[in-house]
Amino acid sequence: MAALRVVSWNVRAAIGTGPFPDRWWTRIDAERLRAIGVFLSSLAADLIALQEVALLSRNGGLVDNAGDLARQLGMDVRYGAVRSFSVTDGDAVTGVGCFGNAILSRSPMGSARTVELPRAAVDAFVEPPGADHPAAGIAYADAPDTIREPRCLLLATLDRFTIGTTHFSHVGSGERRLQAQAALAAFGDASPALLLGDLNAPIDAPELDAFTGWTDAFAEPADDPARISTGDGSRIDQVLARGASVSAARVLHDSGDLSDHYPVVAEVRIP
Repeated sequence: MAALRVVSWNVRAAIGTGPFPDRWWTRIDAERLRAIGVFLSSLAADLIALQEVALLSRNGGLVDNAGDLARQLGMDVRYGAVRSFSVTDGDAVTGVGCFGNAILSRSPMGSARTVELPRAAVDAFVEPPGADHPAAGIAYADAPDTIREPRCLLLATLDRFTIGTTHFSHVGSGERRLQAQAALAAFGDASPALLLGDLNAPIDAPELDAFTGWTDAFAEPADDPARISTGDGSRIDQVLARGASVSAARVLHDSGDLSDHYPVVAEVRIP
C-alpha cells in the first residue's frame, strides 16, 4: 500500500489578496510565486493540485505559474485550461493568456486530459428565486459576464490511480451541480481516484451530492472552523477519494497572505 501526501491550493496566479483587480495579469508577482514554491517545498508533498494558475504572454515575456513551480520543486507537471483572454496594455493587445488548473507530481505522470465543465443555460436562474443570495431570481442572461467563466477538470494518471483537480463556478449552485455531475462522469469507473480542488461549496452543499460516495479527507463536520480555507471564512477547498484511504486533512493558515486561499494537505493510502 502506497502512502502519499497531497496538497490542494488555489494560488490565485500569485497576485495576492484583496479584491480581484482589473487587468490582473499586471499584478502577477514572480517573488510571490517563488515564496509559494518555498512554502510548498516545506510540505514534502508527493502530489500538488493547484487552481487559478496563469499561463500567458505579455509584451514578449512568458508567465508560466505551473512550469515555474514545477522547475523550482523538481516535479513533473500537467496543466489544463479552457479559459483564454487577450492580454492588454492600455488599449493595445500585447499577448494572450489562459487560466486553469495544474497537477505537480514527485513521480512521472502518465496520460492527462482536460475536460470542459458545463455552464447553466442562459435562461436559468443563477440562484433560485427566494434564495438567500444577491443573485436570487436573476437569470444568467441578465447577470455580469464575470460569473460565466469557463471551468475545467484536469485529470492525470499515475501508476495505479487517477488524480483530478478542478475549480467550480464561484456563483451559481445549479451550475456547480452540473459541474460536479460532469466531473464524476469524467472519472468514469477509475479507482483508486482522487479529486482535489476549489469546489466553491462546503462539503455538505446539495450541489456536491454527486460525490456522496467518495471519502472526505476532513474528520471535522462541514461547519467546523478547522475547515475554513479562505480569507473570508469559507470552507470550499476539498480533498476527496474513491477506492483509497484519505485522512488527516488540515488547512495550513500559516501560508499567510500568499493567496486568498490557504492550502489543504492530507494523507492518502493507495491499495
